[in-house]
Amino acid sequence: MTGTGQQAPIFIVSVRYRQEVTAAIEATGRTVTAARRSDEAVRRFGQSASGIAVIDARGALDHGLKLARQIAPAVEARRGALMLLLSRSDSEALGAVYECGATHFLISPFSATELGEALRFADRYVRRMQATGASAAVVSAQAALTDTARWHWSAGEPAATISRSLAALLGRPVAGSVDVTAVLRRLDTPERLKVRRGLRRLLVSGSGGDVEHRMMVDGSPHRIVHHVRVMHGPNGELAGLTATVEDLDASMIEHRLAAHFDQLTGLANQGYARAWIDQLLGGRTAYDPACIIVQLAISRFDQVNASYGRGVADALMQAVGRRLRRLAGAEEAYGERMLIARLAGAEFIVAFAGPVMLKDVVQFSERLGEAFERPFVVSGRAVHLACRMGIAVGETGLDSSEVLFRRASAALAEAKAHEPNSYRVFLPGDGDDARERMADLQTDLRRALESDELDIVYQPQVEVVTQAICGVEALVRWRHPVMGMLPAETLLDVAASAELTARLSEHIIHKALSEAAAWDGPLHDMRLSVNVTADDLKFDDFDKTVMEVQRATGFPVDRLTLEVTEGGLMENLDRAAGMLSALRDLGIKIAIDDFGTGYSSLAYLKSLPLDYLKIDRKLVTDVVGSPRGRVVVRGIVDMARSLGMDVVAEGVETPEQLDILVREGCGQYQGFLCAQPMTGAELGPFVSAWEQARAAAA
Repeated sequence: MTGTGQQAPIFIVSVRYRQEVTAAIEATGRTVTAARRSDEAVRRFGQSASGIAVIDARGALDHGLKLARQIAPAVEARRGALMLLLSRSDSEALGAVYECGATHFLISPFSATELGEALRFADRYVRRMQATGASAAVVSAQAALTDTARWHWSAGEPAATISRSLAALLGRPVAGSVDVTAVLRRLDTPERLKVRRGLRRLLVSGSGGDVEHRMMVDGSPHRIVHHVRVMHGPNGELAGLTATVEDLDASMIEHRLAAHFDQLTGLANQGYARAWIDQLLGGRTAYDPACIIVQLAISRFDQVNASYGRGVADALMQAVGRRLRRLAGAEEAYGERMLIARLAGAEFIVAFAGPVMLKDVVQFSERLGEAFERPFVVSGRAVHLACRMGIAVGETGLDSSEVLFRRASAALAEAKAHEPNSYRVFLPGDGDDARERMADLQTDLRRALESDELDIVYQPQVEVVTQAICGVEALVRWRHPVMGMLPAETLLDVAASAELTARLSEHIIHKALSEAAAWDGPLHDMRLSVNVTADDLKFDDFDKTVMEVQRATGFPVDRLTLEVTEGGLMENLDRAAGMLSALRDLGIKIAIDDFGTGYSSLAYLKSLPLDYLKIDRKLVTDVVGSPRGRVVVRGIVDMARSLGMDVVAEGVETPEQLDILVREGCGQYQGFLCAQPMTGAELGPFVSAWEQARAAAA
């Protein structure tokens, strides 16, 4: 930008009144840069030198709000101001105006003089944001707090609603309702009378204006200005007051924000997050739960730090913060009842205040996992990260932030043992009794088998040489009515404790084969892999059960692979070998899953009739940057090939991992580098698009 003062150009977008707005701004002595079409506004603003963007939403509020949401990130990055011009009928939509990222607004009708004054306020805002002493963390923190300290009072109500930004400046960890009388008592008597007279004057006049006073903040006197608007109902009656608040002692604002927010990302820090959560859990609320948190740890961050240095790593953490903020911004149902904080290093939390349901937080966690499947672009580099999440529920009057963080950490530790972007839920029970929670889940599972709450998703497997999708692995997910989608590991643990393993396996195999038997087009000849456990192989009639399901569904036996998890096989290896041999004699292929995680792997290669060997994802992760990891993988591949087995690498997430695995001789792979697990309805279009891209690249 070429300047921050009065001579900086004003960027405008107006759907209906562009010439009128241009003339009004030029009458104030300012120059104007305008976008003629709204679809090019973001690009044109980026090319301009403007510090203030004005969107004229009069007569086109929805379009103006949409455009504001699109351009707000660019304005924020420039530390600029975003002003919306509104029709009088739009005054009740001020909440949406602030949520879209606007920092200022002006309601029609207004004169050129009034517009000039509004731009002068915006200029001061830009100067403060771009002041030499303002750190990037403060700017980012202000953006995280919707940029503006504000309050709203409805006629007849004893309390006012304050924004999170104003709450932070007042030393309160949570936005929401505050008693107006209690706030006024914080002022000295002369200042309190000044505020009362000022507000009374505005109410009598029925128009907006400024109310200024002094108050003590952190032991120092502050000059506070409230830019107040009087709101009227449809018949002209008083509806309430709304105001934006300026603390003219900018350095004190920066000091307070710095105490609450992380200096690198601008997100809330751990101390602020704990205070926010403790206030929720210790307060008087009818909501149960009062708070749910998602604690997430970023994977592979240490590798980035070691490879590219501190500068790139810091920029990457800031990019993570922005992505979390954008994702949270899409949760319109929660708004300021949602907090994002950076704890330390590469760990963050997202906290939800009640009313909130666990299944909604679980769905948010799934979207968060999907968001981490996209690379982060930092300093011209595309960096692939992943995360794991632990979810914990807090009960009013019973818990504290310390308890909630401990629960979330326990759930996170469990999630770290599983695939990238996965989550685990820690549920509170009476005294956190794990046995009671397991009993509840056992009952839920019996109902789930009856009501078909189990879903099958499919992850493609790719031939390394041809890059053709040669098969898919069927994976089960449990759609719990309260906790949302639960992973297979939880399902299997509950089934084993409830002695439902055999029934569950038959249900999964039947559902997967039934769906796959109906595939056509690009999926017509697709090989299907279904997981079975060591416990399944203990049942004398397991092979008969599989063949009965195969005949009932009509799925071709020569396209079916059974993947046996390595854990637990050694308890009765001879019995497992006999059962697998019987299945293989019927034409079914056999694979051993998660190879390399146990102590008995060599015995399995010797004793079991195997067609495929699947290298565990932990070994795949170790091949990058670990010479010993590569040696282990090379040894596994050599043994498997010498025994006539094909090798499949699981959990491949980066091109670097795939390149190494190809050099070591792996024939197939699956993982997020190709695709995440998807429904049967999504699989067909995905495979078609993959094949088209492969043909175009040939």
